[in-house]
Amino acid sequence: MLDRPTMIKMLDERMEQLYQNGNADVQKLKKEIERMPDDAELWFELGLAHNQAGLQYIDMAFEKAALEYYEANPEAEGEPEHLTVEVPKAMEMFTSALQVFDKVLELMPDFYGVQCQRGIALGNMHRYEEAEQCYLKALEEDEEDFTAASYLSMVYRDMGKDDLADKYQRLSEELNDSADRN
Repeated sequence: MLDRPTMIKMLDERMEQLYQNGNADVQKLKKEIERMPDDAELWFELGLAHNQAGLQYIDMAFEKAALEYYEANPEAEGEPEHLTVEVPKAMEMFTSALQVFDKVLELMPDFYGVQCQRGIALGNMHRYEEAEQCYLKALEEDEEDFTAASYLSMVYRDMGKDDLADKYQRLSEELNDSADRN
């Protein structure tokens, strides 16, 4: 088994590689878009890949923070509480995702799903009011979009609007149950 300092170094390297190159999907999609620059679906997939890369980066940052915590506190047991990480590079990935989703809307203004994905990027950037508007638009487009309702609930929770968070969480659960029955 690798020691913690080696694991931390490996995570640093993986995080930098992810930041520099995106995940494999980002690279593949960029090449496809060069051939078909007006394909809204390819742009949408690229936005999804940027969002995913940002989330992967955050996960690795928390994993690294936990390893560093245990390295500094060898007697510690259980999960460390209240780990925080600064992830400006992940924020850049979410910004890239937003730019790509804006391109999708430019190519196809009624592209289904783009508002929800814009909301995910904005929420991860702590731009909650803008994320809220995206999820509300997504629900206008499809009032049975349980994913948008669920994410809207999380945004309201982050905004401290617990009554609205509970309302949309219930809606999300009802819509999900209804979808499962169909």
